[in-house]
Amino acid sequence: MAKLLRSRDRILLGLAVLGDLLDEVVGGGSRAYHARKLGFYTPPWYPKNALQASVSRMLKTGLISKKIKKGEVVWELTGSGKNQLVRSFPLLKWQQSGWDGWWRIVIFDVTEKQRKVRDSLRSKLVELGFGQWQKSAYVSPHDVAQDMLEFLEAAHLSGQASVFTAKELGPGQTEKIEKMWKLDKLNNRYSYIVEEWGKIKDKNLNQKEARKIISQYLSTIETDPFLPRELLPKPWFGIKAKEVFNQLRKQLKYLDSF
Repeated sequence: MAKLLRSRDRILLGLAVLGDLLDEVVGGGSRAYHARKLGFYTPPWYPKNALQASVSRMLKTGLISKKIKKGEVVWELTGSGKNQLVRSFPLLKWQQSGWDGWWRIVIFDVTEKQRKVRDSLRSKLVELGFGQWQKSAYVSPHDVAQDMLEFLEAAHLSGQASVFTAKELGPGQTEKIEKMWKLDKLNNRYSYIVEEWGKIKDKNLNQKEARKIISQYLSTIETDPFLPRELLPKPWFGIKAKEVFNQLRKQLKYLDSF
């Protein structure tokens, strides 16, 4: 993904995930000043001038809006911004959904001569949260069967791929789930965020520490398949990591500068 696109999606994701964070920390100042505040949501290496250009572009295209509330500048995600966010991170819409108990399974047989088509299919599967079960078999607990059928038809792959549902994945289902989505690794990343917060929560939080935690969290949820809670290992530190951000918002409102 291009760096500028990455910055846009990170900002949209940050506004959606952290909610009223900017309401609490953004004060008066120039557009450049506010762009730097939005930099909380971008990767640490992202240039400030490119960030300002990205924010300006998002304002012009209506993905975000800037309003004055009680004398403070507030950045908000617009309806168009929310739609773009779902397109960039489709799994977000399933984050709070319960599992209906069905697995969606896609099996395909695309020849080596159609490598670009095969890679496009795999990218779509990953985008929709599918895990690789076998070389040409992917599964997902999300209700995405219709999405896949429409994609296969549009890509002229209906004759080379099949979509069906099943109640179980056979013996060792728990181990298969962990392996397909690398849940241990993901859980460890969330656990690390919780541990890092534990080291600094009783100190005076500065912007560098805050931005580091935000960056770690956003980069982690970008890779999260948002599986239903019934399928997650226990304890699942993603829940505690989210609680960290509730605490982080309370701390950040006392920051006066970036």
